[in-house]
Amino acid sequence: MTPESIRGSEVDASLLRLASHGQERSPIELPWSKPVDEASLPLTDASGNQSTRAIDPNLHIFDPSHDSPALPSDRTGNTPGWEFDSGLISESPGSPEQYGSPEQHGLHEHDEMSGEWLPSVHSSVPSQSRPRPDWVMLPEGLLYKSYLAGPHEPRISTVLFSDTEKGVLWDATLGGRVGLLRYGTPGAAAADGWQWDLEGAVMVRLDVENSEDVESMDFRFGTLITRADGPWSAKFGYFHISSHVGDEYMERFPTFQRVNYVTESLIAGVSYQASDPLRLYGEFAYAVKTSGGAKPIQIQIGAEHVPVPLQPKRGGPFNAINLDVREAVDFSPTVTLQTGWQWQGMASQRRLRFGLQYLNGYTTQFEFFNERERQIGVGSWFDY
Repeated sequence: MTPESIRGSEVDASLLRLASHGQERSPIELPWSKPVDEASLPLTDASGNQSTRAIDPNLHIFDPSHDSPALPSDRTGNTPGWEFDSGLISESPGSPEQYGSPEQHGLHEHDEMSGEWLPSVHSSVPSQSRPRPDWVMLPEGLLYKSYLAGPHEPRISTVLFSDTEKGVLWDATLGGRVGLLRYGTPGAAAADGWQWDLEGAVMVRLDVENSEDVESMDFRFGTLITRADGPWSAKFGYFHISSHVGDEYMERFPTFQRVNYVTESLIAGVSYQASDPLRLYGEFAYAVKTSGGAKPIQIQIGAEHVPVPLQPKRGGPFNAINLDVREAVDFSPTVTLQTGWQWQGMASQRRLRFGLQYLNGYTTQFEFFNERERQIGVGSWFDY
């Protein structure tokens, strides 16, 4: 049965009707539609003549208060299971039972730039809908994401802040983490499998009030084996950290006694995507080699809340907290809080953030590892 082309003259909406194909069916329950309660609706035909039509109980009105993203399309660009006719949607021979809703396929995030639905990191996609695992060299994305508020994560970032005792300082990080080899599903969004990563970064502190002199820098290098399965992900690996003091700082304070703070650590971490916006994580590192006052144990726990934006190109808010506990400072915690606005690439899953940061505890520059700081500042972060 082909649906008639109708348009409401007194309702600012399109009409959606399910064609029965010879049998009675339930109305299409789309998240951006609502059922019609009235007994009749004024209509205008193509010639401009007005009439009143009884309401089919299987009729839905498009709700203009909701966005209406496109349904998922197949590789040919067609939308399987649906036909569109002058504002009407009817069922094609491929039934909703066969193809399912976008949500049933794990497609909860809509990219308005491409018009496509993309997988939700929290969705459980039926096994028959998942890509088959395979070996991938230099895969896109990470299976275990870096912590948003983690102060020693390899990324590209800059934070300008004021400390209650040290004045205005500038922390900058230049680095990143990339995948070398994966056995699992392809792509960056909602991927599963095993992956081998390589990471590295230098974290520099500049003294803004003294000609932006370099005070200190930490170097980090490591390698990880990561695993992702649905909302769970884990990492196991090794990383090296060594700290250095800046030449300008030594010139200003010639009596300063430099420490050779070094750790060679084994690390294990686990992350759980409790819901689309909420992520919880924890990790444990044990240094098998230390010097310069470093001690073996370091623990991090934290949470991130990043709501899925209604319009990805406009971005959305983010909030993150990280708690860092180290044996070198008698397990006294360092708390980092971040809040701001972020954009995330739907295909790459890389994220650009701008926001505020508050830190209270021991410094993140290990050359001065036993000094306390209280920071508040603004920053930008690019996460892989």
